[in-house]
Parts: sequence; C-alpha cells; structure tokens
Amino acid sequence: MKVRIAIEGTNVQEVGYRLFLMTKARELEGFEAYNEGNGLVVLIEGDGDSVNRFLDSVKKEIPPSASVSGVKSEPYDGTVMRLREFREQFNSEQLVKIAVTGVEMKGDVKEMKGDIKEMKGDIKEMKGDIKTIIGKQEETLTEIRSLRNDLKSWMNERLDRIERDVSMIKQKIGL
Repeated sequence: MKVRIAIEGTNVQEVGYRLFLMTKARELEGFEAYNEGNGLVVLIEGDGDSVNRFLDSVKKEIPPSASVSGVKSEPYDGTVMRLREFREQFNSEQLVKIAVTGVEMKGDVKEMKGDIKEMKGDIKEMKGDIKTIIGKQEETLTEIRSLRNDLKSWMNERLDRIERDVSMIKQKIGL
C-alpha cells in the first residue's frame, strides 16, 4: 500500500519534522519526506496495518516546535524510496547543513573575538576616564573645602565686626 501525505501549517519546515516522522516510520518499507511550498510531503509504502498506524500517528502527533493546520492523505502509485536509503540521504543532507553552519559559526566567532578585543580597549579607555573623573572630583572637593574655609573665615570676621559695631552702638546710646 502506498500513500501520499500532505502536511500543512505555519511551522512545519526547519523544525525537525522529517526526522520526527522518520522515527515513526520503522515499520514501513518505504518512506520519503520533503518540503514543498510551505508544507511537507511524505510518501510511504508498507502493508495496510503499518501504513494505517503511521497515518494515525501523523494525524495525532507533531514535533514540539511545529504548528500544523491540516493533514491530507491520498493513495499514491509512484515509487517510494526505501526507508534505509532515505535515512542515508537525509543524514548526508543534515551533515552538510551542520558543516555549513559550523563554517559560518567559525567566521562569527572570529568576528566576535575582534569585537571583544575592541570592547577590552574601550573598557581600558573607560577606566582611564573614570580615574580622570575621580581625580577631578578630588580636586573639586579640595577646592570646595578651601572655599568653605575661606567663606567661614570671612563670615567669622564679618560677624566679629558686626558684634563690635553693635556693642559700640549700644555704648553710645547707653544700653
């Protein structure tokens, strides 16, 4: 028995759906799964019971990251790849994806290392700026203390003079 299954949804590709289905296809003789448009097409071949169990599983279970809006099945009369052959092909495709991703990541890591070096330079510069700011802050505090002491002296002198003047005025008016 051969069946063509069309799985549709907003998220059925790049979520491990074909691998998920392949693990469910152990009892089947033939199995293929490929992306088509925004959906997924699955071709299966096997005895009636195995095919029906697989169909039932496909309709009831989906991978965690998938979002399925419909599953349609219809008889199929074309050829279906043996499960072992599909698995080998699928594994090769996945290894190529992993290799390409690894090469891309290697470039990203080099770029990140450059960014980190630049950030270290920026941090050193900021440390210098902070030391300068702290030094300026100390200078400012010293200047403020000096001004405060000057103001205190000036105010004490003024108050002493005012007290003397008030005392003289009191003596002259007889208080």
